[in-house]
Amino acid sequence: MATRSVVFQRIHPGIFYGASLLSGPLVLLLTLFTSPPSGMSVNAWHMFGVANFMALWWIFEVVPLPVTALLPMLLAPSLGLMPIDKVTALYANPTIFLFFGGFMLGLAMERWNLHKRIALHIMLLTGIQANRLIAGFMLATAFLSMWVSNTATSVMMLPIGMSVAAMSTGKDGGNSSFTKALLLAIAYSASIGGLATLIGTPPNALLAAFLEQTYDLHIGFAQWMIIGLPISILMLFACWFWITRFAFKLDNSPNPQAEQLLRKQLKDLGPIAGGEKFIAVIFLLTVCSWVFRPLLSRYIPGLSDTAIALIASFLLFIIPVHARNKEFLMSWTKTKELPWGILLLFGGGLALASLVKSTGLTSWTAEAMSSINGLPVILVVALVVTVIIFLTELTSNTATAAGFLPLMGALAITLGIDPVVLTVPAALAASCAFMMPVATPPNAVIFGAGKLTLGDMMRTGFTLNLVGIILITGIGFLMAGRLFQAL
Repeated sequence: MATRSVVFQRIHPGIFYGASLLSGPLVLLLTLFTSPPSGMSVNAWHMFGVANFMALWWIFEVVPLPVTALLPMLLAPSLGLMPIDKVTALYANPTIFLFFGGFMLGLAMERWNLHKRIALHIMLLTGIQANRLIAGFMLATAFLSMWVSNTATSVMMLPIGMSVAAMSTGKDGGNSSFTKALLLAIAYSASIGGLATLIGTPPNALLAAFLEQTYDLHIGFAQWMIIGLPISILMLFACWFWITRFAFKLDNSPNPQAEQLLRKQLKDLGPIAGGEKFIAVIFLLTVCSWVFRPLLSRYIPGLSDTAIALIASFLLFIIPVHARNKEFLMSWTKTKELPWGILLLFGGGLALASLVKSTGLTSWTAEAMSSINGLPVILVVALVVTVIIFLTELTSNTATAAGFLPLMGALAITLGIDPVVLTVPAALAASCAFMMPVATPPNAVIFGAGKLTLGDMMRTGFTLNLVGIILITGIGFLMAGRLFQAL
């Protein structure tokens, strides 16, 4: 997000840009013209320069994040670290196409307003008191974020939330507590919902691809939900409880105007159309296929989560809604809205991880971190989760995950534990930044409505950051090693 770099600009913008632009190349040049530390190979030293080059450009957003993600294609062959054909192959990892299929399904739901219909029905089921309305918005937002991008979900939910809040301001006697609570609930639940599924947020899918590529460990869609869904549910409840009971004082008397507004918006959608019905069927079949893939693969050899996602994508372009007009469930024009940059970020992260391992930088890093070998593992997990959560307040969660996952793998080897014990909590932590508007797209979207101060978001989000640290550390430490075994 381009606004993130503003946080760092405390000097003249031109000087800042020049310094950040040169920072990456200078670090790389330093490694090219100096000798490596003791025990490190020349290739590992050069890769250290490449990794820091990418990290600095990601942190300061010198160029768009996906552009930085392309650097391995340029630098690895030039420095003799990996042939170009092997580097480019990393940008076509199967998990990238799983996420691609998820994006396509989400776009199709948006095209036919199925996501809005689902959200309105969920919100009408929860009740019309302030705390129940907030619960309804959170459930709807979190559920949609499991399947649709959190940015699109928050953009859709914002105007609905603003309309409901406008009807409720009179009930608060002019106090905007309900408005602030509702908007923050939407922003936070958009991030929390994504934790539940592999396609819910980029770090989850990046982790799955990293583990399969590095340790030959495959994490299926249903397997991930065993750990992701409980964390998501507990985080969602904690968020609702904190916002409605402590962070803001709410009037919980019934609000029939809000219910009338939601019913009117549902009525304005009209009766469910053919396109929505087809999308709903494909969506349900896809999710069920992901969940029951281990059973289905007994009868369909070679069936994978990626194959299921691609089959769903093909169906979107094959099934007609109006055959006479040649209108299908999905049009190629709509795919212009697909976040292609995220897919490039995946590729760059996987290329970075592969190069770190193949050059020996992982092994050297593991030896360098041997001094922490005596610390309790759960303390190390807590430190990792804490650092990543607060770091992603200012940096991209995908870029952070891409940089940290190889390091966490090396650190796990040093501690003599399975890499999943550190990498799974690290990936989850990358999506749990709640304090800053620049931390996540949903935070930025909601903050942009102009109803919140930075203090509102930081005060409310800091407590949720702490909750995230506790839940991810506890559940991640207890469950990750038991569910997944990389070694």
